[in-house]
Amino acid sequence: MNILLTAIGSMSALCAINNLHKAGHKVIGCDIYPKEWHYEASQCDVFEQAPYANTEEYIPFLLKLAKENDVKYLFPLTDLEIDVINPKRELFEQEGITVCISSRETLKIARNKYSLFKAFKDDETVPSVPTYTLEDDLTKLKYPCVAKPRDGRSSEGLCYLQNENQLNEIKHISSYIFQEKIEGSVCTVDYVRDPLTGCSFCVPREELLRTKNGAGTTVRIFHNAKLESLVKYIGEKLQISGVVNMEFINHDDYFYLIDINPRFSAGIAFSCKSGYDFINAHLACFAGYSLPSPVQYTESIEIKYFIEK
Repeated sequence: MNILLTAIGSMSALCAINNLHKAGHKVIGCDIYPKEWHYEASQCDVFEQAPYANTEEYIPFLLKLAKENDVKYLFPLTDLEIDVINPKRELFEQEGITVCISSRETLKIARNKYSLFKAFKDDETVPSVPTYTLEDDLTKLKYPCVAKPRDGRSSEGLCYLQNENQLNEIKHISSYIFQEKIEGSVCTVDYVRDPLTGCSFCVPREELLRTKNGAGTTVRIFHNAKLESLVKYIGEKLQISGVVNMEFINHDDYFYLIDINPRFSAGIAFSCKSGYDFINAHLACFAGYSLPSPVQYTESIEIKYFIEK
């Protein structure tokens, strides 16, 4: 099949390209930068430079590229592109192109950190971090706290506030939410769910080293029945479709839900290396195939590295 990947300069792209090729699929890629700027572009069967996702030209560009290459499935690889494509998905469906993302109802929660908090704040199964908006009584807020845009991407705009004076400096930004800072290790979970059968699988990892924008570079792949059960519960509650990444803070063996990324994570290759093909599992969820069978994986320390050419 022919599959269109957006933003092939993103950290998940190379894993997606390689795994789709191994399964015999043709990959059409696009990115805002020229082909010469990304190694991943050279690995695509077809590549086109794209306009910015927030321009009027973006959706027509994708439709044209998809139709010219007989694309049947579209994988948006970044949050921004999901935000832009989601309301226009019918335009693709009319052309026989399936947009491989969760439903609008699911994305309304997953792409809004305050909506995500509200979805589980009264749910005893899901530990949630106390979260406030500017409309709330902020005298209850404990410092230090975390401030971030409710629809933020890759830790953009995230900052730590030590006191009320620092809070007052950003009170004019209405999109911000404020969360109590929970100490603990960052754990993210790559999770896939078939919306038709409810079958699912996940691989948790603890991020030992991570970049400033939240991408783990050295991780520990591990098993934890409590966390894996929690992830499955959240996936069922939100009716997740395909692959997403959930982020938690592990504090005294309580896993506090922080975020859900409704796309491949930057570290999806770590999970694929464990033996489970999350990339083609994602495709299966939208193409009507059965998910790959669960695998037994071993706990390990994994390091992301780059080869200079």
